[in-house]
Amino acid sequence: MKNYFTRLLGNEEIKARLGKAIERGTLPHAFLIGGPSGSGKRTLAREICAALNCKGEGASLPCGSCSSCRRIYDGNFPDIIILKKPEDRATIGVDHVKSFREDMFLSSTESEYKIYLIEDAHTMTPEAQNALLKVLEEPPVGVYIFLLADECDKILTTIKSRSQYIAMTRFTVAELSEILKRKSSDAATMSRLDPNKFSSLIIAADGRVGRALSLFDKRLSEKSAEERADVMAFISSLQPRKSFVDIYEALSQFPEKRQELSLLLESVTNAIRDMVIFLSGGKTEPTFFTSSEECGMLAREIGMKRLLSVYDALLSALELLSKNAGVQNVRASLASALKA
Repeated sequence: MKNYFTRLLGNEEIKARLGKAIERGTLPHAFLIGGPSGSGKRTLAREICAALNCKGEGASLPCGSCSSCRRIYDGNFPDIIILKKPEDRATIGVDHVKSFREDMFLSSTESEYKIYLIEDAHTMTPEAQNALLKVLEEPPVGVYIFLLADECDKILTTIKSRSQYIAMTRFTVAELSEILKRKSSDAATMSRLDPNKFSSLIIAADGRVGRALSLFDKRLSEKSAEERADVMAFISSLQPRKSFVDIYEALSQFPEKRQELSLLLESVTNAIRDMVIFLSGGKTEPTFFTSSEECGMLAREIGMKRLLSVYDALLSALELLSKNAGVQNVRASLASALKA
């Protein structure tokens, strides 16, 4: 039996379906791959690229060892073109997409295919997305287009209707724990010596293998611990006995870079959501807290009314960041909203 996309963990049904489509020559020409950062979107896209260009033979597709596979994995293949969000911008603009689109009508360098990946596709402006519509409807011969999106609700319906949608699968805490212990000696050691820290990192990964592996990198693990401490300090500042000065001081520890601030605010939002669900009587496992007991203790102290108002303020702050609002203005706006 053929093994498809062995570098991607889980997602067995997706791998089998796409692998067989490649072998039959029936692979759709446009895909929208959805899932949070670290869920395997880029790994899947890279595996499809390698499978389309694989020259090897054997039990696996792609083989992973032929010249094409190796260069694709190394990011050194001329007929794979990637569009990313500029580091200094919150969105991908229409001019970037138009230039990207024009390249699709040029001949390939060495492959019979030209493959285009748009990372952070959810950050494309409506105008940029509309600029893609024509080539999604009638892509040039041999062109494949992959849109990788963390938030598919920000993708226009007209784009979705012209793309094959793939939702990446999340792993349960138990599944992720076993995967990490097999793939990372550091994770296996931590699970024995410091099970509480191990559990907190697994929970922080939110079902995503890529995210989990990155958290067990020593430098990133320390950074994650610092971010978690900042989130807990902020949550503590919301308690009734705390003053606005406490809230402001907690917010002042938050990152000044847009992307880092967005990620931290998302972690805070997850924590608030956990507490709201707890007070509502829900049985869902926490996505931020390492135990229901810790979550419940803080939730009861803060109270439902306060949690809901904070949750709304956080969503507003994230929306402002997505619209290129100044980071300092967003922080000030959030502090003002939490003052009441």
